[in-house]
Order: sequence, then structure tokens, then C-alpha cells
Amino acid sequence: MKIIFFVFCSLYSFTIIASEDLTGKNYLCSDLLWGFEFISSQKVNVIDTDINNNSSAKEYYYETDSKLQYVNIYIIENNIKNIVYSIHQPTLRVDIWTMTSGGITTREMIPTGFCENVKINDIFSHIEGLKN
Repeated sequence: MKIIFFVFCSLYSFTIIASEDLTGKNYLCSDLLWGFEFISSQKVNVIDTDINNNSSAKEYYYETDSKLQYVNIYIIENNIKNIVYSIHQPTLRVDIWTMTSGGITTREMIPTGFCENVKINDIFSHIEGLKN
């Protein structure tokens, strides 16, 4: 009985860890010229385009919350995780975390329906191509 319990717990913990690794997944928000490239089990490139149609890519860290189905994207400043974006995995809604007079809160930045999971290897180049 103990062996069965041990095997079950080992397999269950492995599936939780495996499901949280987003390496190789890419999300594209083509109408807004934004994208997310998950380049490792801990890092993501966020490609954003500003109001002047200039795109830039910045590397962030990420972690997933399997219970809440969010991908939290953050930077580390002075050994503190500062969350920047959250992606709701089922809908791909993107929230931005901002400082307000009441503290750090989220604001919906990219609504549901604007982003999709794509099989594009170079999101930045693809976004540059969409501009033309």
C-alpha cells in the first residue's frame, strides 16, 4: 500500500511540474502587435509595440499558478519579484500590474479574444512583418 501511495504521489507531482513549463509556447496578439515567447521553464520574451508603432522585446521571468490558471510575468529588482503582467491561460487575457494610490493593482490591458496560441518560432519578426 505504501508503494502504491508513493508511486501515485510521484506521478502526480511530476504532472504538476510538467504542466507548468511553457517552454516553446508562443502567444500572439496580432491586432495589437504584442507577443509572448516562452524561451525556457523560467523566462519569457515579451514583445510590445507602442503608440508610435515601435516594437521592442524584453526578457522577464515567469511562473504559473495551476490552481488559478495564471501565468505571472515579473522582473527581479533588489531581490524582490515585481510582477508586471498576468496572463489568464484559458482566455489569454493579459493584465498589467500598476502602482496606484491604493497599492499595486491590476488593470486589463489586452482583453479576451485578442491573443492566440501560435506555432510561430520568431514572434518579433512576425510582428515586424505585420506592420507592412
